[in-house]
Amino acid sequence: MNLQRTIRLLLLFASILVFDACKKRVQSDTPLQEAFEPPIEDPISYVAGNLTFNIRDLEAKINKGLSTTLVPEETFKGKKGEAWKLRVERTGPIKIKYANRQVILSAPLQVWYSNPIGLRRSDKRKSRSLCALAINLKSPISVSPEWRLITKVKFDEYQWTEEPKVQLLGIKINVRKLAETILDKRRPEIEQAIDRAVRKGLRLDKQVSKVWRDLQKPLRITKKPESIWLLPKPFSIASAPVYGNANEITVPIQIAFRVKTHIGEQPVIAPDSLEQLPRLLHRNELPDSSRLEVLSFVPYKDINQVLEQLLHQKKISLAGGDLNVKGGAVYGSGKMLILKADVGGAVNGTLYLHGQPTYDTLTNTLRIKNVDFDLVTREYLMATADWLLHDHLRDTIQSKLVIPLGKPISTIPEKIETAFAKAKVSQKTDLDIDTFQMVPQRILVQPEGIQVLIKVKSKLAVKMKRL
Repeated sequence: MNLQRTIRLLLLFASILVFDACKKRVQSDTPLQEAFEPPIEDPISYVAGNLTFNIRDLEAKINKGLSTTLVPEETFKGKKGEAWKLRVERTGPIKIKYANRQVILSAPLQVWYSNPIGLRRSDKRKSRSLCALAINLKSPISVSPEWRLITKVKFDEYQWTEEPKVQLLGIKINVRKLAETILDKRRPEIEQAIDRAVRKGLRLDKQVSKVWRDLQKPLRITKKPESIWLLPKPFSIASAPVYGNANEITVPIQIAFRVKTHIGEQPVIAPDSLEQLPRLLHRNELPDSSRLEVLSFVPYKDINQVLEQLLHQKKISLAGGDLNVKGGAVYGSGKMLILKADVGGAVNGTLYLHGQPTYDTLTNTLRIKNVDFDLVTREYLMATADWLLHDHLRDTIQSKLVIPLGKPISTIPEKIETAFAKAKVSQKTDLDIDTFQMVPQRILVQPEGIQVLIKVKSKLAVKMKRL
């Protein structure tokens, strides 16, 4: 009898142990793998800014490139067949003003002649002043596709500072009508001479091409835990109508480019692989802010390294007992992230949870929200440890799933300005990034990691220190 009782007690004890083991042991199957969405294609980013230069610098360039003689000496036939030899010279520097979307150029001119009725041979006759005048010319201003400043100057008005007179046989004769006729015929030559000087005086491609090349250099935005590099690839540049004020002339520009990210050692960019400055495109208007779209790829191996530090050997106190997280890993399935958590303690086995990745612009972190148990895991828990479904385990794990990724992105403006300042181009130009705002555009789960598309809005100004 004692033997039978003992056997019964042993069987009862064994059944309790088996039941308890079944209750605490989770044998959850791997969730069904779902299809992924097509990856995000490389987005187009835009740097919008202003290319500004000083009017006084433009004046100096034009005057340096403009010959003193605007119309060389040539023979001009008078009404009575006299052979007048005339030339037109400027006697002072050209001055420039900007008003009403056009430039106003002013210059003093002197017209010289040789006496057509002299006793000496014509090639020995001395040149004399016929008249002097101050002229004003007006012109719209633009930039050509070849990056030259373009004007189309036209005579606006002029004033005689020395009335047109000639001296024949000791007698001074007023020849104002003749001088006006000469000027009317020579206006195109004077206007074209000034246009050529403007075109030659300012080649914006020399300055812009340096900025263009510097934009293509790898830009390191963080060193830890690994170096992250931005690799911009510009492919077009456009300008809007030129505008200005009393001191400066401004060319609004917009550079279009794509950006890749590179993790690890600094990538080597061969000089012959750099894009050359293209022809300038023209637009009626351009946005005044830049739009930098950075497509970052976060591999699961990087996320899992962070998780290893966050979750490994963590003890979570729950109503049903302590739960030890032995390890965890994240991978993708369709639009969701799957978290595989190996646990021990109150429950032993493997739990599968899913959630949606999101980017938090306030903390610049990648988070996983709406964390919940996978359907298969949920079914097993209902049969073995249903109290886990009602406890705060999901909230606890969700609070741990915070991956710091955004700090490198938030430092982009400072890094760009620092890189620009160190470059040789900064010797002639100033770069200023005025505003900076990050907006998450899209987060996409992929087989090997997560694509994070971040839009960065900013304002950029490039100012010429000297031409």
